[in-house]
Order: sequence, then C-alpha cells, then structure tokens
Amino acid sequence: MKKVIRPGFLVDEVVRAIREMIVEGQVLPGERLSENALAADLGVSTTPVREAIALLRREGLVTVQPQSGTYVFELQPGELNQLCELRFALEPAAVQLALDNPASTLAHDLKAIVEKMRLAQDEGRVRDYLSLDTAFHDTIIAASGNPYIASAYALIGAKMAALRNRLGKDPHHMRKSMREHVEIADAIGKRDLARATQILVRHIARKEGSYWEHLDPRSISAPDVPEPASGTSHRSGS
Repeated sequence: MKKVIRPGFLVDEVVRAIREMIVEGQVLPGERLSENALAADLGVSTTPVREAIALLRREGLVTVQPQSGTYVFELQPGELNQLCELRFALEPAAVQLALDNPASTLAHDLKAIVEKMRLAQDEGRVRDYLSLDTAFHDTIIAASGNPYIASAYALIGAKMAALRNRLGKDPHHMRKSMREHVEIADAIGKRDLARATQILVRHIARKEGSYWEHLDPRSISAPDVPEPASGTSHRSGS
C-alpha cells in the first residue's frame, strides 16, 4: 500500500488511497477495515482515516456497523437493479447533451480511450483495461456539462468501478466489452444519438446482467431494459 506523503489535503489523500484499495480489489467484499491498521499502513493518524471512512460511506464503498466496525461493501439484493436504473437514466442523457453541444470533444476523447483499451487488451494489461473502461464512462458523464448529472453519477461511480474490476478479468466478458465500447464510440463519432443510446443501454444491461449472475446470485431477475428514445439522430446537418 502506498503511504500518504503530501501534508496538504490529507483527508483527500487518505480517501483516495482507501478507495483505490477497494476498487482494485486489494480488500475483499465484506472484509473488516481496521482504522489503526489503515493509519499505520498509510503513515497517518487515525483522525484522517476516520474522516475518510465517513466520506467513503457516502460513496457506498464501506458500511459502518455499530459496535462491530467498518466493512468493505457487499451488494444487497436488488441493489444491482437500482444501480442499473440510474445508469440508464444518466449516461444516455449525457450523450444527448454532448451531441447537442457543437464544441463537445466527446467523440475524439472516446476514440482515444478506445484505442488505449484495445492496446491494453492485446497486451494483456487487465488492470489498465479496466481503468480505461471506467474512464470511458466517466468521460461520457463529464461531457454532459451538467454538474447535477455528474454529482448523481459520482454517488455510484466508485462502486461501479469496483464491480467492474471484480468481473472484468473474465476474457469472454472483456471481448464483448471491447466490441461494445468500439460501437458506442463509433455511433457518437457519427453523431447518431439513437444508435449510441441503443448500444449504450444494451451494454449497461448486459454488463449489469453479468454482475447479477456472478456477484448477486440471490437475485432472480435481470434489470428491465428501457426502450431507447424514439428515432432521434444528431447526424451532421440535422
């Protein structure tokens, strides 16, 4: 574990370090986190660790059980469906707002990320691929230019990254994921909102279905997939 060395913004640094541990799977779902052990590992006192845990609790990455301790999050029955529903609402809306903005660089940015994803996949750099997968979706949200969409997504972004890392080492899943990211970026590059939305919704539903199968076996139904908005296209000149 990397020690926190910057004196300024200490709590932010501790939050970042613990979040990275959880997202990258260095600690397991349901594992108990010791404030004293974290403080020793990070080279800080327990005070910033305690404050960091309070912030990570808001992100849903940890749970605090009175008289018991702090634990890495575990998915609750039905939680995947709720995460999926929020992504259905936010990500297609972000794409539409980006395509409505003539100055948006979303198409260029996604193309660059996809090229890096392809290289990481070819070279077997799974961790880099998964990090780029997260960056792809974060970039879509940021391109909306809407701080409320960004704030809403921030509530689940780190948890989604952690789930992505738990599932994404499956080569079959990675191949499908790569193909869908290419298709989404291509549709956005062509300013085809209807096509981009259709693929994005399918991508979210398939990925969440995979999470459902592998991570939440108590759930018995897949998330409902919303119908894409009818027939809207943002092709050049339209």
